[in-house]
Amino acid sequence: MGSVVRGVEGIVERRHGSWRLKVQQPLVLEPAVRPQPPVVPGNLKVAAFNLENLFNGDGRGGGFPTPRGAKTAQAYQAQLVRLVTTVRGLDPDIAALMELENDGYGPESSLAQLVDALNADGAQWRFVDAGSGPGSDTIRVGLVYRADRVSPRGKPAMLEGGPFGARSRVPLAQAFVRKGGNRELVVVANHFKSKGCSEASGADADQGDGQGCWNALRTDSAQRLHAWLQPRPAGGRARRVVILGDFNAYTMEDPLHWLRSEGGWVDAFAAAGVDRPYSYVYDGLSGRLDHALLSPALVPALRGAAEWHINADEPDDAGYAGRNPPGPWRSSDHDPLLLGFDL
Repeated sequence: MGSVVRGVEGIVERRHGSWRLKVQQPLVLEPAVRPQPPVVPGNLKVAAFNLENLFNGDGRGGGFPTPRGAKTAQAYQAQLVRLVTTVRGLDPDIAALMELENDGYGPESSLAQLVDALNADGAQWRFVDAGSGPGSDTIRVGLVYRADRVSPRGKPAMLEGGPFGARSRVPLAQAFVRKGGNRELVVVANHFKSKGCSEASGADADQGDGQGCWNALRTDSAQRLHAWLQPRPAGGRARRVVILGDFNAYTMEDPLHWLRSEGGWVDAFAAAGVDRPYSYVYDGLSGRLDHALLSPALVPALRGAAEWHINADEPDDAGYAGRNPPGPWRSSDHDPLLLGFDL
């Protein structure tokens, strides 16, 4: 996306229901400039990143192919290197992660091995241990943080039941404080049901309104998430809350519209004045599936918001199972986001 092709010559023809151009000579490609890591102001930074199915086999180099993610140990290692490069480039204090293998918290789990890889340069990354899950789905959300910069306060909390578990992934919430500070920030990792139409029926079937399948379930998920957070389950004193992750709904779809208009949550990118943000490209169209919503009490602390367009703009075959170019490029199919707060 954003690259320019020049010198296109060929034959226009009608085939398989659409117009095609049969190119007769090599194309001249002027690739778009790849962006540097984003920089946002503030003394506490929070990221969100869909990892595109980080599965590590049996955790000992075998067990491939996996149900999702890398098909070989070599592809997994390539995926891990690029994900680590991405997280280090973002340099957050806390990161909410989606599409982790749901295989516990032991040393052979995908989450533990990701944190080990992040710490190979001497950093002090830790993960939030929820004891089990969250949820029983093949994939889950997770929270990681820099122990030299922030500390978790209290126990993690999970929202189970209803749409969470079998469809939308179980949200995970944890309160944090900066080292030397006492102002709590609750970070809630989320991953709502995708738009795929398998098993969808009734109100969850495609209504032809552009929102795809499972829109009713995603809206129900949004409403239940809001209700769950009103008693502040992850911190008795916490009013500063950010809910973020892959909502599988675009900005103007029902779940996000309800959270803003009825729930009172504030779009961090709108509050930061970001022009036309996007995190995903589908069928040649760009939009946001990945969001960050702030409680009203947190909005005054926001100092900036950015996306790092390293994935959505890249061709599919550049992924870890394809050409696999060095660097963070196409480390996932979603772009990560980064928020800066002053706490």
